[in-house]
Amino acid sequence: MERISFEELLAAAHLVWGDKATAEKIAVNTYSILNHVEKRKKIFYCGRKARALVGGLFYLMGYKYDNVKKQTELADKLGTSDVTIRASYRKWLVDFPDLFVDVLGKMVQDGNLKYFVLMDLRQSMKST
Repeated sequence: MERISFEELLAAAHLVWGDKATAEKIAVNTYSILNHVEKRKKIFYCGRKARALVGGLFYLMGYKYDNVKKQTELADKLGTSDVTIRASYRKWLVDFPDLFVDVLGKMVQDGNLKYFVLMDLRQSMKST
């Protein structure tokens, strides 16, 4: 994605994850997803702030790499709100569920999220 450089993503990932290896994996994966989605559905980015897009992806990548951060923690470190993080990760899941199959499996195992994630996705997919 042209508006977010890899260096910016890496710096943001290092702010969130203290472990250098985890931060680098998450930055690489996030950058890859952003570029893939730009080619697949460029309009997805219209009207969305980079912080929101990255915040939602970072939340999902935390599940992927078994290093989940709370939405409030991500929001504080990225300069946005937890509501923005929540809306963003849900939008990613609804619009690109095929990119997050492994993440969805891990989220469903989280008893606190299981109901909300599945019901929210189901409702969103019905309305689209």
